[in-house]
Amino acid sequence: MSEGAVKHEDGTPDFSALSDVANVLVLAPSLGAQGRAACLKLLSKRGPSDINLLTVTYTDTAAEQVNQWQTHVGGSPVRAGIVTVGQSETTVEAPVWAVKAVENPTDLTGVGIEFNQLLSKMVTAAEDHEEIVLFFDSVTSLLQYAELQRAFRFLHVVTSRMKTANGVGYYRLDPDAHDSRTIATLKGLFDAVAEVDEDGHWTIQH
Repeated sequence: MSEGAVKHEDGTPDFSALSDVANVLVLAPSLGAQGRAACLKLLSKRGPSDINLLTVTYTDTAAEQVNQWQTHVGGSPVRAGIVTVGQSETTVEAPVWAVKAVENPTDLTGVGIEFNQLLSKMVTAAEDHEEIVLFFDSVTSLLQYAELQRAFRFLHVVTSRMKTANGVGYYRLDPDAHDSRTIATLKGLFDAVAEVDEDGHWTIQH
């Protein structure tokens, strides 16, 4: 992979290097708001009016995910679906968000079923000019409930489905929470790696 900083002349992030990739591993800190805000910046780079957003979250309730989106992005996606893992709460106020819950975080089969159902509906409904985007939050949390090889196989299925759907997936991982072998193994699943530090500086490996 080639590596470089991504900045326009005005200092804002330039994500053009990610325009033709299907799956991106986003290395971002878990603590603080910087990592979450960075991921949402990536997700919404085309503007919410062109996005079909699918979220798999181990870290937030559905309502918290919606609030994060509204805080950092603003406008609603065209269509949106959330799979909450490890919790049963599915209530959100905005009708555009469809919510599915998998209460057992070790049930990767259940997570995969709900993910596939929501993604299939988006593929059927999306217009040609719209983008299907996945936010997987997070790989670090997934690895708390599944050993590395099982998580790898699961993510292989998810990343393959995103390619088939002509969508793009962003998968957040805290690099400080894992050893170098784990990160190197997971990198093999992705077309690019985008890393953001605590100061908001981006580096992309493509």
